Amino acid sequence: MTPAERPVLFLWSFSPWSNKIVAYLALRGIPYARCEQPIVLPRPDLEALGVNYRRVPVISLGRDIYCDSLLCIEKLEEIYPGSEGGYKALSAQNNTEFALEKLLEKWTDVVVFKPAAAVIPTSLDLMKDPAFQKDREELWGRSWSPEAQEALRPAALADMRAMFQFLENVLSDGRQWILGSNEPRLADIHSCWIFDWLFQLPGAFPEEFFSKQQFPKTHAWRDRYNAAIAEAKEDAPKPDELEGKDAVKQILSADFVDRDIRVEADPSGLKEGQEVDMFPNDTGYTRKDSGRLIKLTASEAVVSTKSKQDGQEMRIHYPRWNFTIVPKSKKAETNDGGAAPQNGHVLPVQ
Repeated sequence: MTPAERPVLFLWSFSPWSNKIVAYLALRGIPYARCEQPIVLPRPDLEALGVNYRRVPVISLGRDIYCDSLLCIEKLEEIYPGSEGGYKALSAQNNTEFALEKLLEKWTDVVVFKPAAAVIPTSLDLMKDPAFQKDREELWGRSWSPEAQEALRPAALADMRAMFQFLENVLSDGRQWILGSNEPRLADIHSCWIFDWLFQLPGAFPEEFFSKQQFPKTHAWRDRYNAAIAEAKEDAPKPDELEGKDAVKQILSADFVDRDIRVEADPSGLKEGQEVDMFPNDTGYTRKDSGRLIKLTASEAVVSTKSKQDGQEMRIHYPRWNFTIVPKSKKAETNDGGAAPQNGHVLPVQ
């Protein structure tokens, strides 16, 4: 694999989702390049590629841009199978494991992340930054003031203790990893990433409620997870660090990777070549990616658009789950008369 053929990961290094993808790439041993992005908008590098999606990480595979960490992992699993190229296999080995893997993926992304966001300590310097507060309010659709966060924190900590107890019960039979394997698997990444990230924030988990004495199995599992990732990073190819302008140039000179371009019959009634808008249902729904629909399956939607730099054709990929795709001329129906649909990610300020 030449450097130009490697995935390019656009990330903010301390993002929990970025940490998840970095852990996955290290454990798999997949070579990649990384391009650091600003914590808050604007993100000129992605804008130059014609991407309006506001969350990171985002992965470029040639001129195919994959949005949402869950789709990124699915696509990397497809393009770099464990049976080829010497890449380590992490994914489920039977249908039961697959079911648990996918359920844990959704559990942390939706159920756990709701209280997780509310336990972020307001003592962090970043949480006191007005620019960060404003950016997150636009992203989440709720106040991120210290007062709003503190009001949510007690109930969120109680919820997180229940999540810890669930993990403690899963690990109570002495297993080292979630699926009972001898090494970390994709199910462990899907389960651990958000807890591991929160442990890195001083004060996120008060000792009196989340101690090693109360949850010994969960703490030991997280320690093993970190040790495995640290070892994998030592063994894996070191990622290339790209400046934004170099990443954009490399991507615009590349070809498309996805050859399976088709629009299936769909309950939405959307047709091939139709101009559409795509956006998340939970957070970041005010920024939409628009273009000509060229792929639509049960799991993925893809539009063809143009880069702002050089006007090259780009393909932007979204997952179907938890995302909306509508004709460009049609306003998406919402459950509050105007804002985008909400699920557990978006917390009202009580």
